[in-house]
Amino acid sequence: MLEGFRRFLSFGSKRFLGIDIGTSSVRVVELARKKNELELTNYGELKSSSFIKKPFRILTKNSISFSNDELGKILKAIVEEAEIETKEVNLGIPDFASFFTSFEVPVMAKNEISQAVQYEVRPYVPLPLTEVTLDWTIISGEPSKTPLKVLVVAIPNDIIAQYQEIARIAGLELKTLESEVFALTRAVAMSNRGSSDENKVLGLLDIGARSSTCSIVDKGVLKTSHSFKIGGNELTEVVAKSLNIDYNEGEEIKLKHGLLPDNGLKRDIRKVLVPLVDSILEEMREAFRSFYRQEGKEVEKVVLAGGVANMPGIKDYFQASLKKDTSLADPFLNIRHPAVITNNLKESGPLYAVAVGLALNGLEYGNKSN
Repeated sequence: MLEGFRRFLSFGSKRFLGIDIGTSSVRVVELARKKNELELTNYGELKSSSFIKKPFRILTKNSISFSNDELGKILKAIVEEAEIETKEVNLGIPDFASFFTSFEVPVMAKNEISQAVQYEVRPYVPLPLTEVTLDWTIISGEPSKTPLKVLVVAIPNDIIAQYQEIARIAGLELKTLESEVFALTRAVAMSNRGSSDENKVLGLLDIGARSSTCSIVDKGVLKTSHSFKIGGNELTEVVAKSLNIDYNEGEEIKLKHGLLPDNGLKRDIRKVLVPLVDSILEEMREAFRSFYRQEGKEVEKVVLAGGVANMPGIKDYFQASLKKDTSLADPFLNIRHPAVITNNLKESGPLYAVAVGLALNGLEYGNKSN
């Protein structure tokens, strides 16, 4: 069995797979649903450096490309070696590979919205509409009764084709391609179910390897999303450069010391990291200000996800800087699992939030919209 993958028994239930393909890692979550109960049946992470010695996905200025054949074969090996039973899978599309916008449309029936979206979205998408696939959700208003505000995402068709090819090579049955931000929103909403946070306005920050995404969610409904090109790799690079060490050593030091003061190193890593972290914070503040101008609501709490969310000191630094309650994503909170791994799941939760959200969608669990 592959290192890092854990399999748990579950009988008489529907299963679904969520796979989050990142720049340098793949995270897999298999969930089972029996009646109204959710159960974790398998999960794990695989680093690209363990197999192909290069990123799983390569970013260019206007596009994204994958090592399709290699990645498909790796996923096939994961499914077989980890004894994952289901072939049904949802895959996540990185937010920076999609185009997001929102706009208002007049009172209309729900079956008329798709046509209106096709017309209204043209000025916001820098590609011909024949080259993208559109998805939309209502974020305020009620069809046939009030004007509507619609959030629209446009995904380039060539990116969709790459994901379809990866799934085919892996022998998986691809059901849905979904922007990562929707999956993260679903996972956080699921973990907040029944808590005081369920009806709050939340600021979600997903810090990926090459970019970050700040989203605002109101009562479990995604309202707005903004991606920017600052990520964990850049943080690692400044650490490595400041200490004159290689990238892998820089990554290790970043994750060990992070924003903790007095780290005993020859150079204060906190001082090196703070300018980049402050740039992330300023992107968030601007997103929060924009949301307040549009909706008249303040973000009440911040939730951190992605690999950098576990960097020492970052949660406290965000909380002090934003003056808002800040927590780490805990997507396994309301999902049944062996008690012996609770602490491990809580610690790794920010890494798996997107994969959990993708699997939840496959089980038609936790979907919420106006």
